Amino acid sequence: MARTAIGIAIGAAFVAAVIWTALSSTSAECEICVQYKGRSACSTARAADVAQAERQAHSGACSQVTGGVTETLECDRIAATRRRCSP
Repeated sequence: MARTAIGIAIGAAFVAAVIWTALSSTSAECEICVQYKGRSACSTARAADVAQAERQAHSGACSQVTGGVTETLECDRIAATRRRCSP
């Protein structure tokens, strides 16, 4: 019984460490909105820096308004209609 409790405690500590590390490395947040072929969408992303957060949010917004590789590549090249980032 004691071994099981120790195993659970170690597992919980590991999970907590992974979550802490993941959350502490996301210091920037961006919300990006795009409009593509009459459709619009917004997406929010967190990352280590503003540039990464902006790219991830832009990609997330494009994934909501495109259907296929060609449209996704086109959408990735268009400017955002709204950009809100905080470090």
